[in-house]
Amino acid sequence: MTPTSNSTLNFIDAFTLSEKTNLNISILSLRDLDDFQLDSSNIPDLIMIPIYQYNDITRILEQEQLKDLKLAIILPNLHMKDIIRLYEFDIDGYFVKNMSLNEIISGIRFINEGCIYVYPELAKALHDEFLTLSSTLQSRPDGLLTKREWDVLLEISRGNNNEIIANNLEISDKTVKNHVTTVLRKLNVNDRTNAMLLAYRKGWI
Repeated sequence: MTPTSNSTLNFIDAFTLSEKTNLNISILSLRDLDDFQLDSSNIPDLIMIPIYQYNDITRILEQEQLKDLKLAIILPNLHMKDIIRLYEFDIDGYFVKNMSLNEIISGIRFINEGCIYVYPELAKALHDEFLTLSSTLQSRPDGLLTKREWDVLLEISRGNNNEIIANNLEISDKTVKNHVTTVLRKLNVNDRTNAMLLAYRKGWI
């Protein structure tokens, strides 16, 4: 597998990621975008692009040659300004520069399975920022979820696993699993990450 870029992510290059995942991974800098030309005979399975501010996203999404490709962004840290606004866009992955090789590979595989990947610590940072914007919450649709299901969705948004949710809500693990399954079905999403992102975008939590 030949990667389309030799740029690095925390000293891990695209060639290494391609070898480890058996996918065609490309890491492009913002400067690379100006000269990037899509080769129809060597289309990347995933393009990863480091960003430094919110406005960088707009520049990326303006690139016609990147449309219909899987895209992931790499944040410089967990404390970037306007981090919550990044979730307004249709991006397949949200990575952070100091992630380990195993974490990066796990995230890439998650994306390849058709899911949206969010680095867990980034999800917590997102939740913390969201709390400061809680005054902008929109009304929750009547009848969409039960009160207990909204509670479970809030716990999911905090990055809590089933065991922690069970302890926090004082219910059994089995009940949590049932609630999570029901929440995903009612929201028409295929995993917890997408449920969280939908809830943030809609201003429900």
